[in-house]
Amino acid sequence: MPVRDWTKSSMAFLQLVNMKYLIATVLLLAAATLTAARAVAADDNSVGLTVTSNRDAGDFSVPKNLQYQLSGDHTFSNGLILGGSFQYTDTSFSDQSNQNLEATMGYRLPLNFGFSLTGTAGIGEHWRENASVAFPYYFVRATLDFTINQDITWNAISYRFRDAFDHGENYETPQIATGLTFKLNPQSSISAKITRNWKDGQPSSTGVALGFKQRF
Repeated sequence: MPVRDWTKSSMAFLQLVNMKYLIATVLLLAAATLTAARAVAADDNSVGLTVTSNRDAGDFSVPKNLQYQLSGDHTFSNGLILGGSFQYTDTSFSDQSNQNLEATMGYRLPLNFGFSLTGTAGIGEHWRENASVAFPYYFVRATLDFTINQDITWNAISYRFRDAFDHGENYETPQIATGLTFKLNPQSSISAKITRNWKDGQPSSTGVALGFKQRF
């Protein structure tokens, strides 16, 4: 992407920081991080990077956008998960881009026969290059995983429902996904998944995502 586009996006972000919804989201993310840092039983921390290529819903050969997501979370020994993420989306064949900042809270429940269920809820802020186009949203996500062996986990199915608090923003964007996670060592892993996305009731894209996660 040309340097001027990155500069334009950076300026748009700086113009947004005084918006009340974005500030609320950042404060929630900061509070979650601080709580995790002060916890006596600091069970597990991780940071991750995911790159997703979204393709046209009707023609997989046609690229739609490219997404870069940086995330982090803290998992307590009781299964509670606090986290946050920032995502930058670069639209194909255009100089348009958009960003998402999210704060999340979830819980992982181990089940029988190698299965586990993770539920997550959160709030976020979505904005585009035009600083006046920004709005808060909420989402819930449920993920069912199956541990194949100590190194491979099948992320069998994940479902996300997401919508703006103001439904008039037309941001109802459900997603389903499936994939695999491979451990490189006890602290590092890579993942691959396929996603199917909808917008306002219509298929919008099919995505291929590759990720890396580092625990510490």
